[in-house]
Amino acid sequence: MSTPPTMDVGATIAGEPAPKQSHKSVPPLNARQQPKPNSKPQVKPKRKLMFTFIQTFLLVLALTFSTYSVVQLDSLPLQDNTGGDTQEILVRTEGRIADSICTEGGVEIYIGNDLNSDGFLDEDEVTSSTKVCHGKEGLSGPQGNPGTTLQPDLSRIEIEELEVGNLTCPMGGILIHSGLDADGDGQLNQGERESSEALCDGLIGSNGNNGQSGMNGAQGDAGSHGAPALVEHLQPSPAVCPSGIILRFGVDDGAGEGFAFDEQLHNDEVRSSIQICSSALFYGPISDFSTGAANGLTTNCDAMVWMVEQQRLLTAGVNGIDGCELWISEGMDASTELLLDINPNGDALPGQYIGLNSVQTGYGERVFFDADDGVNGRELWVSDATVTGTKRVADNGDSLPLGNSAKLVKWGQGVVFNTANDALVWSDGVTTTTVFSHPSYSPSQQQNLDTLSFGMATFATEMLHANSTHLWFSAKAGNDIEPYLLTQDAELQSWDLNPTGASRPSAPLIVEDGLVAVAEAQNGRQLVRLLNDGSLSWITTLQHQGTGNPTTHVGEYLGIHQLGNLLVFDALTSGVDPQVWSHNLSSGQNQILSTSIVAPGDWAGGLVHQQRLWFDCVAPNVAHEVCSTDGTVSGTQVETDLRAGMASSNILGFASHGEHLFFLASGQIDGIESGSSLWHMQQNETPTLAYDPWPGMNNNSASGTYGELLLTEHHLVFIAHDGIRGHEIHVWSHGERTDDWLIWL
Repeated sequence: MSTPPTMDVGATIAGEPAPKQSHKSVPPLNARQQPKPNSKPQVKPKRKLMFTFIQTFLLVLALTFSTYSVVQLDSLPLQDNTGGDTQEILVRTEGRIADSICTEGGVEIYIGNDLNSDGFLDEDEVTSSTKVCHGKEGLSGPQGNPGTTLQPDLSRIEIEELEVGNLTCPMGGILIHSGLDADGDGQLNQGERESSEALCDGLIGSNGNNGQSGMNGAQGDAGSHGAPALVEHLQPSPAVCPSGIILRFGVDDGAGEGFAFDEQLHNDEVRSSIQICSSALFYGPISDFSTGAANGLTTNCDAMVWMVEQQRLLTAGVNGIDGCELWISEGMDASTELLLDINPNGDALPGQYIGLNSVQTGYGERVFFDADDGVNGRELWVSDATVTGTKRVADNGDSLPLGNSAKLVKWGQGVVFNTANDALVWSDGVTTTTVFSHPSYSPSQQQNLDTLSFGMATFATEMLHANSTHLWFSAKAGNDIEPYLLTQDAELQSWDLNPTGASRPSAPLIVEDGLVAVAEAQNGRQLVRLLNDGSLSWITTLQHQGTGNPTTHVGEYLGIHQLGNLLVFDALTSGVDPQVWSHNLSSGQNQILSTSIVAPGDWAGGLVHQQRLWFDCVAPNVAHEVCSTDGTVSGTQVETDLRAGMASSNILGFASHGEHLFFLASGQIDGIESGSSLWHMQQNETPTLAYDPWPGMNNNSASGTYGELLLTEHHLVFIAHDGIRGHEIHVWSHGERTDDWLIWL
């Protein structure tokens, strides 16, 4: 414990003599000889007046200097009492640190006669001293009035390239100019620039030092050149930001698929980036396929997909002339156009059965979908977002018909799908063959797989699922439909889940070392775990409490989702609506999570977000709303009541981006119905309306009635009605809400 400061009781205060100093006379400051001071009281006021005058004058000087100084006052010569030489009055100041007397510090002022005429005031010449303390810091002044709000559309950001060798950035770089486009000519002239900031490329690293010689080894090789740092600026898509910049910072080191020292910043070489927009991010309708109030998208004509490499939206759409055909858009109304009229005589209905699926193949990004060209029936098609690159997929010219039970998954740098004539086919858009003849398999592996798969039929009617290495599917061998596993190492595994009948596996979820699915057994539809080594274990034995019979409805709406060591799924075990259940993979315990929350995932399914499963539900007093669970009873709850009371919010779709959850639902703002619109929420926060395509009292945009809620790098895409165009494609840029963009107005 520190000792508190003590007060210097012997300290001199202003106007008093210095301690341990005899009282000395102070010469007058006029030219006439003054009478010698005596003990008469009438002389003292003159002496005090003189000192007061001197001290006031010295105080002004002392406040001017912050360090030690010597000030010599000009004075008239004065005879001392003995008739000797004249003497001068001298003043000496010294800084004083903060103490109990001067809490903010200050100066010490010493006054006296220069008895030895050396021009310096010695300690024994001091007649008085004064302490001058600094005052405390004053309060801050009042805040200034707000500045004038500028018009957002006048603010601009421009980039100027700096060549190598310039004085500002010797290795090159960019200048970022910002200002107001006062004359509205679309550029910042010299007088319109308000600020300029330079971002310089880094210096090329110096050669590394030669390696040290080992005990008996040779001299080490010379070190390589260090990779230079690069700054790249890009213009954002007007579909996201009408005016702004994207700055990417990285190292030209050839990381990933980059190329070292090529003076280009490849995606894998980027270390960080900043996205700046000088206006609000873009939102609104981007299509009007069927001009006017007629719907451009409707039932069986509502499939769409975002192409990451192309940064384009591929979608079905009907314009009232060409039927339902394939359209393309860069995310703006003006860029939305018909890509190809696949069926000149009717509706192609692209994606009616299997949707539109973006896949990274050995030839780049491709979109696979089903379509009817009016000649060959419904078959598999592929597109690279060009007219010439949009074509029918055929097996050596043979037709590959697709039925309404068709399924498709991504696997082996292509897609696997089941045809209407009981074939399981793989294709990358160029090569098409049976899945057992995948191009990566050797001839001997293909022959072995042909032998093992002999007699298989009715592929994927119940299940088709995949990850990067494993493909699960169901097939009929004999009289039973059972699950199978095919690996990229050409290993084929099978299970017989129901020896007395078909197991019909569904709702697959990949877990460690295998798969969990719902399958039929003697105990009804239950959860079964299939391990990659061919073993299996049934993990539920659920029964309907009302009938006592095994349940026949499991995973039909919510499916199966994993939260850490827990599986969450829906099962009908009482009443007429399914409930939420969990299974602990470690303990094997099964538990109903809520008896009051029912019909989980009936409309929108479920989505894992922030270590919780979010889903639509029906609950007492709130009707159809958003619920969530962490897999425990206490952590299962209703999250929203967007339409107060028993009015349903009709949840239609979920999307997750970082800490942010988005969903399509009907709600109320200040008691006014918003209709089905886009909502946003974060955990433990009240939901907010993000975008209403048809604002106004009781206007219903019916968002999500057709299609899905599609999340892209910059947008949320969905089908909605704005009261003018009918059901068309709308986008809403989420970057401002999710802090992916800096808005510089």
